[in-house]
Amino acid sequence: PFGRLAALVVSGPNEAAARAAAVDLARRAPRAPDLLVLGPAPAPLALVRGRYRFRLLVRGPRARALNAVVAPWVAAARPPPGVRIQVDIDPYDFL
Repeated sequence: PFGRLAALVVSGPNEAAARAAAVDLARRAPRAPDLLVLGPAPAPLALVRGRYRFRLLVRGPRARALNAVVAPWVAAARPPPGVRIQVDIDPYDFL
């Protein structure tokens, strides 16, 4: 109720490639005093249908539109083939 959240899930069939893409995404995170980027960390369900998943969580103030921050950040990322980045703004749950 006091802020906004964005969940980013990086997944891929190769655990090392997915982890490396998640770490690279975290390194490229936007730097702003009102944003907090947590992760990457293995997702609660780390392996789903043969894909290894890593999660980043972005917390920002309620007045800030996180999709305006996250969209260019994710668009600039260059994950290796087979690695996907999924974004969920104000996620309902974390599984």
